[in-house]
Amino acid sequence: MKATDLLKQHHREVEELFREIEGAEDEDERASLREELANALAAHTAIEEEIFYPAAMESLGPSGRIREAFEEHAVADFALYRLMSVSVGDETFSAKLGALKDIVMNHVEEEESELLPQAEGEMEREQLEQLGDRLQSRFSERLAEGHRPILERSLGIAARQVATQAPGAKKAAAPRKRAPAKRQAMPKRAAGAAQRGAPQRGAAKRGAAKAAAPAKRGAAVAQKRNGGAVAGGAARTQTRKTAAAQKAPAARGQGASRTQSQSGGAARGGQAGGARGAQKGMARGSSARGQAGPAPRKQRARG
Repeated sequence: MKATDLLKQHHREVEELFREIEGAEDEDERASLREELANALAAHTAIEEEIFYPAAMESLGPSGRIREAFEEHAVADFALYRLMSVSVGDETFSAKLGALKDIVMNHVEEEESELLPQAEGEMEREQLEQLGDRLQSRFSERLAEGHRPILERSLGIAARQVATQAPGAKKAAAPRKRAPAKRQAMPKRAAGAAQRGAPQRGAAKRGAAKAAAPAKRGAAVAQKRNGGAVAGGAARTQTRKTAAAQKAPAARGQGASRTQSQSGGAARGGQAGGARGAQKGMARGSSARGQAGPAPRKQRARG
């Protein structure tokens, strides 16, 4: 059988499984059909990616349609994973089933209308038949493997956890705990370099401390000098204020003494002047009496 015919046959089988699941009334039957659909769909996408798409690219050259097919497979695998993550009686089961069906049917339509006719036009019949045999053999292997390992490789997730949530599924084994990573020992050369670097860092610190010591001493001396200058200036200012305060009373005393002396001199001068004035008045009175005395006698004689 040609590769293109085999792939179309797989498409029809998947379509039929979708219809059977939608029409199933019993949950057990629906769960069984869902498992069959998951295995068939995962195996089909796997053989296309491993065998058919690489062969088609060799014959058709780099094709954007083939790259889109890879991306559509990734979306379909994720939708299948979500469908398997709930029980068939879950209220979201029908919605997840419908979303997966739309993705798959759209991919099938584009593949059968574009990619498969192009492959038949570029490849010889014998080449297509040989490719079909390889696809059928690989499909049987992937179908027996089951969908969970395929989804693990495709999506990079622990898809076997899906089975733990489905009815009647076996309990998944607990993940093995990893031993804590041992701390790697430092290589001898690196350790020696680190040890040699430690004294150098210590010497650098001591050198910095020695360089900072003279600066600290200079700052202390300058502070002392500035403090002494300030104290000396304050002492001289206080001494001048004290001397000025002591001189002020003495000056006031000397001024009062001079004032008293001048007042005494003036009094003494006034007394002396008064005495001299009295003596002069007495002398003038005696002289007047002397001059007026004889006149009456003369008048008495004449009379």
